[in-house]
Amino acid sequence: MSYQIKIDPKSRKAARFISLLQKKVQKAFVATGKTQQEVATILGVDRSVINRRLTGSANLTARSIAEFAYAFDKDIYIEFVDRPRVGPSNVTRSADHVLRLPEQYRVHTSGTISPVSEFNLEKIAS
Repeated sequence: MSYQIKIDPKSRKAARFISLLQKKVQKAFVATGKTQQEVATILGVDRSVINRRLTGSANLTARSIAEFAYAFDKDIYIEFVDRPRVGPSNVTRSADHVLRLPEQYRVHTSGTISPVSEFNLEKIAS
């Protein structure tokens, strides 16, 4: 038996943003080379407060993020960008990364003949 949790688009957007933000803070912390205790001393809080914020046990506020930026000697940059509007497809195509091969070199794994075979150069190169 399997279970699915349904989440509305607004909650999904918020959860993904919070997760991304948490990862960015953790990455910036690691990049500083400082210990949690060193960051706590700079901010004048207990080390456990820093630990809870870094592990996601405590909610990150705008103030706590700004304090991390201060402790990490970094600036914060926030930007709202338009999402690309794409049709109902699970395939992303970019003309810059697609190689079209002549018919004799095309691979047809489904048993049918397709008019065009496309190969993603990034996948082939990796």
